[in-house]
Parts: sequence; structure tokens; C-alpha cells
Amino acid sequence: MAFAHLHCRTQFSLLDGAVDPKKLAAGVAALGQPAAAITDTCNLYGGVGFFNACKSQGVQPILGAEIWMWPPGLAGRDPRAPDAGWHLVFLVETRPEDAGTWPPTGYRNLNRLITTAIFDGMHYRPRIDWELLATHKDGLIVLTSGLNGPIGTALADGDPDRARADLQRLRDILGPDHLFVELQDTGLPGQPEMNDLGRALAADLGLQTVVTNDVRYLHPEDAVTLDLLNCIARGENFDDPDRAPIPTDQQYLKSEEEMRALFPDDGDAIDRTVEIAARCRFDFKTDTYWFPATDPPDPDPPCPEGVHKARAPRADTQANWEYFYKAFPPPLDFGLPRPEEGIPEKPDGAGSINGYFEWYATLGLKLRLQHVPEDQHQAYWDRLAFEFEIIEGMGFPAYLLIVAEFINWAKDHGIPVGPGRGSGAGSLVNYALRITDIDPLRFDLLMERFLNPERVSMPDIDVDFCQDRREEVIEHVREKYGSPLVSQIITYGKLQAKAALKDVARVMGLDFNQADRIAKLVPNELGIKLDAALEEERLKTLVEGDPMVGRVYQLARRVEGMVRQTGVHAAGVVIADRPIVEHAPLYRDGPDGGPVVQFEMKSAESIGLIKFDFLGLKTLDQIRDAVEMVARNTGERIDLSRLPFDDPDTYALLQRGDALGVFQVESSGMRDLLQRLRPSCIDDLIALLALYRPGPLSSGMVENFIECKRDPSKITYPHPSLAPILESTYGSIVYQEQVMQIAQVYSGYSLGGADLLRRAMGKKKKEEMDKQRAIFVRGAQEQGHDEQDANELFDLLAFFAGYGFNKSHSAAYGVVSYYTAWLKAHHRAEYMAALMTIEANNTDKLLAYIGDCRRAGIQVLPPDVNESVRGFDVPKGHSDRIRFGLAAVKGVGDGAVEAILEARERAGGRFHDFMDCLEDLDYRRVNKKVLESLINCGAFDWTGHPRRALLEGLPAAMSVAQGTQEQKAAGQVSLFGALSGAAAPKRIRLPDVGEWPTAIKLSHEREALGFFITGHPLQAFRGIVERLTTCTIPQLDRMSADREVTVAGMVTAFRQILTKRGNKMAFVTLEDEHGSVECVFFSEPYQASARALVSEQPLLIRGKLEKTGEGSKILAESAEVLADVRIRRTREIHLHLEDHELGGDRADQLRGLLDDSQGRCPVFLHLRFPGLARTDWSLGIRAVPDEALMQGIESLFRRADVVELR
Repeated sequence: MAFAHLHCRTQFSLLDGAVDPKKLAAGVAALGQPAAAITDTCNLYGGVGFFNACKSQGVQPILGAEIWMWPPGLAGRDPRAPDAGWHLVFLVETRPEDAGTWPPTGYRNLNRLITTAIFDGMHYRPRIDWELLATHKDGLIVLTSGLNGPIGTALADGDPDRARADLQRLRDILGPDHLFVELQDTGLPGQPEMNDLGRALAADLGLQTVVTNDVRYLHPEDAVTLDLLNCIARGENFDDPDRAPIPTDQQYLKSEEEMRALFPDDGDAIDRTVEIAARCRFDFKTDTYWFPATDPPDPDPPCPEGVHKARAPRADTQANWEYFYKAFPPPLDFGLPRPEEGIPEKPDGAGSINGYFEWYATLGLKLRLQHVPEDQHQAYWDRLAFEFEIIEGMGFPAYLLIVAEFINWAKDHGIPVGPGRGSGAGSLVNYALRITDIDPLRFDLLMERFLNPERVSMPDIDVDFCQDRREEVIEHVREKYGSPLVSQIITYGKLQAKAALKDVARVMGLDFNQADRIAKLVPNELGIKLDAALEEERLKTLVEGDPMVGRVYQLARRVEGMVRQTGVHAAGVVIADRPIVEHAPLYRDGPDGGPVVQFEMKSAESIGLIKFDFLGLKTLDQIRDAVEMVARNTGERIDLSRLPFDDPDTYALLQRGDALGVFQVESSGMRDLLQRLRPSCIDDLIALLALYRPGPLSSGMVENFIECKRDPSKITYPHPSLAPILESTYGSIVYQEQVMQIAQVYSGYSLGGADLLRRAMGKKKKEEMDKQRAIFVRGAQEQGHDEQDANELFDLLAFFAGYGFNKSHSAAYGVVSYYTAWLKAHHRAEYMAALMTIEANNTDKLLAYIGDCRRAGIQVLPPDVNESVRGFDVPKGHSDRIRFGLAAVKGVGDGAVEAILEARERAGGRFHDFMDCLEDLDYRRVNKKVLESLINCGAFDWTGHPRRALLEGLPAAMSVAQGTQEQKAAGQVSLFGALSGAAAPKRIRLPDVGEWPTAIKLSHEREALGFFITGHPLQAFRGIVERLTTCTIPQLDRMSADREVTVAGMVTAFRQILTKRGNKMAFVTLEDEHGSVECVFFSEPYQASARALVSEQPLLIRGKLEKTGEGSKILAESAEVLADVRIRRTREIHLHLEDHELGGDRADQLRGLLDDSQGRCPVFLHLRFPGLARTDWSLGIRAVPDEALMQGIESLFRRADVVELR
């Protein structure tokens, strides 16, 4: 006989299992065991992957799960019973009556049990009850689990009679041939007694026993990994002496011999594992796509053998036509009635799925061709016919109609949709159906890059919707197909290198800063492993030099790659032909989450579920908002889809690198590349997006591209026949599609075969490469080319294929980049206002965009409760101004914004004064903190009152305003009430105080907005800043690494940590008027600069410029308070005044300020008289330009530009 493990938890039990299902399958095969079950806790997350792994190892997979069950008499969410109940193990049985059907009964019932436990039975953990079990028992074999099963828990509670009663009830529900009593011996206390009682009860109740090992890991030494994962789950300290560690290392994948040695008297229970396995031969159905809404009343007859699907017989009926027209109505711009308005007469041939698909696409292309010269039309019709053959032959018209339906629904309802994304932009059918808005013939895009008839796989169309209305489209899909047929897709958060180090460091007792310091030494490389990370010298030194860090690293290697938590895929949505729970169990992310398929994306697709990607792209929101703002301000209606791609102003903007905020090209590296490459056509912009990646940048491709663009005489082609393919990229192979076209032209490949060549070159598998080389060279020779030349070209293609980019995606996103650049070039204020509204919560970006506006001569005005709307806005008739939005003020939520705008409307569009505003506000939505923020940011500056007076008078003003509201509500204030002597509303006088000093005023402003808007503390130091700094902060991005730099700014973020030696160091964010940068102070510079860094005053920082993947950073060498530097560096003080400013007693007050400021700098007065030349005097006074003098002069003359320091 043999043995099979029927109770195995994997990493998908989320920190309660320590084995990858693939390794489990390999371990079972290595032991020579015929089968194994996966039984994770209330989920099938790893089911599909485990099945595939087992099959590749020649092992029979068994699908199952361990589910928590309410005990008899206790069903419901009893808060006193978080641990009430026990586990049962469920295995999917194969029943003869299920042959040829999907889903089999057992699989469907297990899905129902898991899903219902999660959605309806959650009480600390998912649970099922007896009634649910009785309803969904068919096709399931049940094991009694171990110490957490009905027998083990009853013994632990000292109630063996309860075990008998529970087991008897289970037997009555399931039947004796579907319930088995588990025997386990993994060294845990209580198991021998459990086994004895289990044997006795099985004998008394007519049940059979089965031996399991409750497997949690592969080898005994892996028990520490499980213990570590448990600590991560519970937040426990691994070395805590009071912690109870896992008491056994015996829950590993044991051999048959080991199991028989443990149970010498239970040979039949061991043999029974294989008998049960023989009853559990469930398999996933992987040869069918479960398309929704594609079962018309009159299905097509079967396709005769040997006939291409595109030419198969069709059921062309009126009933089918009406069915498809209702299911997939064409968009409004086709000019046809909506289904609810009536069904048009059936066109010939449109009464089948393929016929309807062709009719839809043909009509769509006719409309597209209205904007294409007539002499080019035939090429489009030929391409359309070619694509019909491919799409219908692969069986995908239904897929494309489904995608077209929800995209066109979105467009018809005013929801912005991107022009395309990914390889789908290469299809003319997609263009005709309005799935994309990229003309593939105009951009020389290939259908075979999207669908390859020589490699059949489900098409993959990712769709960008505007961020704020994306959910509406998903909700439409739910309403159209029914919620049970629509679900999002799960994702698994894994303990990758950095996360593993952080989690292990935490459970080893290290604090957050220590853990973070270790993790940050792992290079920012996607998917990097800890072993590879150790090549980073600083990490290696720390691991080898600090025993605790070394231990953290070694333990982190144990858990690396394990699943830590689940989440929801950002875009993936499944739409099925029936309730999804029949195809897969469902999960939800949190108590209010919607249904989520438990299989990750690839697994879900592999079992025939149709996945669609609904992505949110905030650039589309931004474009929409800018276009609407332009229309509102100027009346101009912009149709971006009709823009020519040759606008000189747009390319001029790009060529000068003025691309901050432009889609895909706003990074400093991209802006630098724009200036070097100087794009002059849309093809250049498309190529730029493809080239700006690590491979091309490091390989010399980019420099070669730029050189050949500047000097066409340097362009060379591998062969003259390839010139038409490479002409648009100046002789460089930039795109994957070019690799395919070269193989077609030079070696006679079909484009489908060329796509296989491209894939092989991308994977670089020697066996496949050798095979493709032979095909390529043979084909080239048949075309008349030399063998050596063919081999050299193959090597060239193999090199570039590793760097080549998908041109379809680059073209689609290049068009969006062009749209945003055009908007910035022609409607800059509206575009930047829309951009800042979208980025309102990103202080760093807002600061950069405000700086960009100011450099372009656009004034960014502070918030104003009389002028501002929710978002940033361009006042009508003022294209040189942007008004701050109320929602961008910190602490002012959507409810408060709505209340202010409603009150303003009630007031006739403007508040007359401060009290007028307060008396009209809804204080349920606008509280004192909201008003304080609005005062501090300048939103009440229009009243003419100092911010300080408004803030100090606010409590009294609010009290009076609320009293007035109460009087009005009681009907005490009216015209007739006033005439009869009723109390009139009280008015208050604000405190008679002046404004705060500029520094304090700006500090409050920054608290309210996240940055300074009406001024900046650096403005008081402008002269000395210009003299002593290397550049402004944004200019750092255009400077080379390792350069010595000096910058000035305010510290806006400060974090101090301890090094491993106990020394202090700090990370500081420094902000000037235009941007911000991180400055790193190691121990010595920090010790010397600590006082300055916490002074809350403008600073001058010197250091070395470092470039990282995240941008610029300064490794600081010193920091000084600018006021101190000013005193030290100033030689002369010059005062610039108008003659009238010295009227009254101001001259005496000025003299008093100067007399009080005894110092070494001579003071000069420059006085202007109307109509006369300036008069200059030396006052014979020496003063010191300290804060007291500067603030005193500013307060005296109420402006900050009186003093010039030299």
C-alpha cells in the first residue's frame, strides 16, 4: 500500500503555514507519494498553483480546506466566544454523476461553504454552522482535524461525551462513508488521548480512522520559520522568555515509513489515505472561457471539422440580432437608437455573434474613415478583414464586444477613457469598436503584437478611466451582468526582501528606526532577493559586523517570499457566465468589502474566468477638468481627438524641457532628455517614452538615437530593405514591433511567427534561441541574404529585443503626453489649475507646480472664501492667475467646502464682511478649526482685517453668529420684528491688534496649506541667498552627482535616528520658494549643525549632491542659520524709502531702531522725491542687521523690501 498526506497547510494559511505549495508538491514527489491535499484555513488561495505544481511532478493533487465550525447550540456572534467551535477538514470528492459537468458538486459546495463563512459567518474568524453544512455536504469528504477538531476540543474542555454527540451528529449529516476520524502524532500534548478517544468513538459509531500529520512545513528545521511567522502575525517578540514557542518540530512532510513507525497499530488508517485520495480526483476545467451574455436564443451550429472558425456556419436570426443589440449596443456617436428606444432592422448576416461583431466594427470603421484621405481607405478595409479572420478564428468576438460595451457606456456617460494602453492599441478592430482611439495604421502598429494566431491566448486589454469615476463603470458592469457574476481579483502581499527584514527585525525586538535603517540598505531593485541584496557593501558590513543584524538577516531569509496578507488587485475585474462562486470561492477585504475571487489573476484566467482591467488614470481627470475650465472661461470647446500632431508651440515647450506636469515626461531625467533629444514630431515623443528606461539608457541606445536625429548622415541600416522599418527611429531598433517587422522582411517570417521569435529573444533560453536562429538564418538565405550577415543581424536583434518596448503602448501614452503638452502650451493656467487640483494632497508636487507657474508669470493666489471654489481655478478673464481651491486647505474637508459654497450662494455670491460669512455657515459642517485654517491661509484677507485680529476675535464672533442664527430660527429677526422693537442681531468689534510679524504669519500659513503662498521666509534674505547659494532647489535635478552645492531654505521635516554605534544622525527636508530636497546629516555634521536644524529659521546648507532613483539628495556637510550668516557677511545696510514714508514721527522711530542696534555696519539712506532724482545719505550710524532690526523696520514701514544688505 502507500500513504498520502491529506491535511497540509501552506503559506496561504497566512503566517500559519511555512511551505510554498510548489515546494510541497516537489517534496511529495521526492518521497514517492502518489497524492497530497492542500487544506489551508478557509481558503483555496493556493489551489490552482498547487494543482499545476503537482501535475508537473506527477503527483495527484487533492483540493481541500480547513474550516471553523460553530459548536451545537452556539451559532451567532457571541462576543464571549471568540474561540468557540472547532475545525473540520474538507476534501473535494469526485462523483460519477458529475462527469462532464462544471462545476462538480463537491467543488461548488466547498466554494459555497468558504464564501458563506467569510461573508456571513465572520466572528473573529470565518465559520459555518450545522444548517449550512447540511445544505452543502454533497461531494465532500470530511476529516475531524486534530486538537482543534471536535474530539480534541472536547477533551481539552474535559467533556468527552460532547465529542461523541458532535461526532454522531456529523455522521448523521454526512454519512459514515464521508466522515473520517483523524489520528495525529506530531508531538503535541493531548494527541495520544485524542487518538485513543477517536479510535473508540470511530468503533462505536461505525466510522473509520485516517492518519494525518497536519503538515505546516517541509523539514523539521523549518519549525522555526513557522514560529517566526506566528510571531509576525501576533506581534510577539521572538526572544521573549514568557512567550510560548511552537512546542514541536514534527509537523513536517513525513515519509510513509515515518508515519507507519508512528502508528504501528493503525496500518489500515494509513492505507485509507490512499483510498480517500482515489475518491478525490477533482480537476480544474482549463479548456473553456466563461464569457458572459454570449448565449443567444439561436446558437450557431457546430463548426465542421477542418473548417476555420471564421468561416463556420452561423445562425443568422432576428432573435439573435435583438439579443446582441441589447447586450452590446453601439455607442451614441453611431447615430443609432438605444435598445430601449427600439431595435433597428437587422442587417444581413448580423444575427450571429461573429456577424454582429463584424457589423459593429464595419460601421465603426466607416465613421473613422471620414477623417482619412479616400486613397488610403482600401488599406484599412484589407486590414479589417485580416483581423476579422484572426479574432473569429481564435473565438474572441465576444471578449471584444464586452470590452466595447463598457468602454462606450463610459464615453456615452461623459466618463473620460484613455486612448489606449498596451498591445490592444495595435488592433484596427479595437479602433473601429471605439475600444481605442489610436489609429494603428497611422502609427504602424501590429495586430499580431495583440493577438497572435500562432500562439492562442486570451487577449488582454487594459483600459484607463478617469480616477474619480472609474467605480461608476465597475458598478455599471455589476448592474448589467448581476453582482454575483462580477468580482474583483485577489492579490497576495509577500514578505519580499525589505518587508522580511522589517518584520523580522520587529519581532526580534528592534525599534522602527533600527528596522527601517536595515531595510533601506536593500537596493531599490524590483524583486531583489536578500542574497543578492548582500552585494550592497553597507548591508554586508552591517550583517557581518553586528551579530543581531546578522541574525535578523538569516531569519529573514527563512520567511522571504512567504505570503503575509491579501489585498485587492488595483484594476482586475472578473465577469462570468454564472455566479462566480461556482467557479471559485470568494473573499472580501474588510467587513464592508465587495466580493473578491480567491485566485490571483493568472490562476483565475487559467480556469477560464474572463478578466478585464479597469485602471484609474488621474491624468484623464486632469485633462477633463482643464478642457472644461477653458470652455467655461473662453467658450472654446476643445476636441483633443481632432488635434493635429504638428503643433509647433507644443514641441517648443517640450524642447525647452518645460514639461513639469506633462504626462510621463515630467521627471527631471525626462526633462533633461527632452532638451537633448528636442522632439519635433509625435514619433519622436513616442520613441522618447520607449527609450527612457534603464536598459536603453545604460546601453548607449539613447545617445545613438540623439546623435542620429541631430545628424541624419550618421544613420545606418543593417540592410537597405530595413530602412522603411527603422526610418522613424533614426536607424535604432527601439520597439518590439520593429524586431518582428525585420524578421518578416529579412527572413520571411509571418508576423505571428515573428512574435514567437520576439518572445524567445526576450526570454533568452538557449534551446529556443538556437531553434529560432536556425529558422531565421534559413529564411534569410531563402530571401537571398548571406549566412554570416543573417547571423550578425540575428545577434543584433537579440541584443535590442532585450531593450525593445511595446510600440502600441508607447504610441497610446505618447498621444496622452502630447495632449497634456498641448494644453500646457496653449492653456497653461487652466492646465496647471486642473493639475494642482488633482495633486492637492501632494505638498511636494504642489510646491513644484506653484514654482512652475510663477516662473511662467502666472500668479497663484491664496484661498478666498469669496472667490475660491472647491479646486484650483482660473478666474474668468484672468489667464495669468490661478486661485487656490478651498479643498486644498488642510483640515477643510468636502463637507466644509460644500457648506461654505452653499452659504456664499445664499448670500448672493459674495459675503459682505466677516460676520456676514459667519452668520450664514452651517456649524455642523464648519467648525472652529476649519475657520482657523481659513484665516491662517489668507482666505479672509479680503475683509481688510489682520489675520491676527480675525483669529483672536473668532471665538466671540462665532458665539455671536450662532446666537443670530438661533434668533433667526426662532423668528425673532425680521423687518416687522425690528420695527416692533425685537432684538436685532449683535455685531462685534474685532480686537484692535496689528498683524503678526511676517515670519509668524507665514508659519501659520504653512500650517494651513503645507507651504508658503503669500510670501516666503527666504524673501527677507534674498540678497545674501543670491550671493551664497549655488542654485535653487529645483535646479539640483539638472546638476551632476558629487558636485558641491549650497542651498537655502526652511526645514519642513526633521527625523533623528541613532546609528548602530549609538550616534545621532538626521534626515531633513529643506524647502525654498520653488521646491524641496532631502538632506542627510551623518553624525559629525549633525552634531555641528543640530542647533541650526531645530531653530525654525531659514538655513544655508552645504553638502555634496547625490543622485538616486528617487531624485536628488544632499549629503550635508554643514547648516547655518541664515540670520547669523547675514550678520557675519553684511558690510553695509542700505534703506530705500519714499519721502512721504518718513512723515509724522517715523523718522524718529527709525532713528530709535538704529540707535538700539549697535553694530559694525554703516547705514545709508536712499530717499526718493516725486519728480526728482534719488538722494543718497550716509547716516553716520553703525548697526547690526539682526532679526530685531529687520522686523522693526518691516513693521514700521509695512513692507519687507526697505532694507538692502551689501
